[in-house]
Amino acid sequence: MLNRQALSEANTPKKRIGPRRRGRFVVMVFLIAFGVQAPLCAALVHLTGNPWAVLTFAGVISFGFIGSLLGGQSVWGAPGRLRLYLVLWPFFVWWTLGLLFAALAPLAFVVAALLHAQLNAALTAALGAALIGTLLAFIGRPRLREHEIEIAGLPAAFDGYRVAQISDLHCGPFADGARVDRWVAAVNLLEVDLVAVTGDLIASGSAFVPVVATSLGRLRARDGVFACMGNHDYFTDGEEMALALERAGLTLLRNRGVSIRRAEAVLYVAGVDDTWTKRNDLDRALADRPAAASTLLLAHDPVLFPDAARRGVDLTLSGHTHGGQIGVPFFARRFNLARVITRFTTGLYRMGAAALYVNRGLGTTGMPIRLAVPSEIAVLTLRRAPGQVGAASDPPEIAIADSLLRV
Repeated sequence: MLNRQALSEANTPKKRIGPRRRGRFVVMVFLIAFGVQAPLCAALVHLTGNPWAVLTFAGVISFGFIGSLLGGQSVWGAPGRLRLYLVLWPFFVWWTLGLLFAALAPLAFVVAALLHAQLNAALTAALGAALIGTLLAFIGRPRLREHEIEIAGLPAAFDGYRVAQISDLHCGPFADGARVDRWVAAVNLLEVDLVAVTGDLIASGSAFVPVVATSLGRLRARDGVFACMGNHDYFTDGEEMALALERAGLTLLRNRGVSIRRAEAVLYVAGVDDTWTKRNDLDRALADRPAAASTLLLAHDPVLFPDAARRGVDLTLSGHTHGGQIGVPFFARRFNLARVITRFTTGLYRMGAAALYVNRGLGTTGMPIRLAVPSEIAVLTLRRAPGQVGAASDPPEIAIADSLLRV
């Protein structure tokens, strides 16, 4: 448990952003919002010959979003339905179309020049491709990713032990309770031994805390459902969030662990608290670990993996990165936005005998889109290593066809 001073500091409202920082933020928002749209607007003006209509539409839809973003209510907390469907969603769709067209426009000019094709035809083709990409960015389904992970010294009783991991649900206006319910139902169909939920369960604010807790309370596994806290879980009253999860029946691991037993064999399942608010304490999480027990660690932020590996943790499960959320098609594991903050962006990594799995998550943060980085549900099967631990490899993804995952 945190001491009272830490709790008081954690729940004390932050100081308001100063005028200078707020001014820089406003400038950045304008540059991103309008800069990305510029090529799309220029192309539409060229194709339609009607600059006033194009620029008026872009201005109205963009200023509506910026007004919401800079207003008193959080865009990602609990916006009203009118604002959600008449302002926010239209802007996100339009902005995504602009982003994809900005990436494709140079190719359109090159093709037109090389093939001596009409520029209008090339721009129209680029618009069509950007539109298809925009649709895919919003309607993509989670992928089921299955791995077998060899663990040196894993007790024979746990050979074949199946762990389902979900992460970064970001339940909120863009991933409501009905959507989370579909994800939960899909996990339950897998009939695994243990479910690990690795943080960032809400977007922000308190409105969706009971929603996500109720949905996650429906998860079922032979040995139970274990969770750790992420940074977004403190974008509200973190203690309220923790209590809601525990009341729903989840085993919340905040710098502690529990032992799962099969006769005399033990698998130690530990979890650390959030790194952003400096609540994490790996030593405390491992303090009750039985000697030589195989260890599974839930740590929202993969930055803790090297430290966990040095402490003999066999498998660390993390999220946080969303796999970058936006990546380069066909090369998204290497080229994605998460590369800016960590080298552990998505999938399976090894450090000696220790393994890390970074889940791409189910929800989104910031823009509610994913480009070339599908959301996922992971199933990790623990295997007793017969000898030297091999290098990690990522098997092909499996598209989950179950109708429960239609979003």
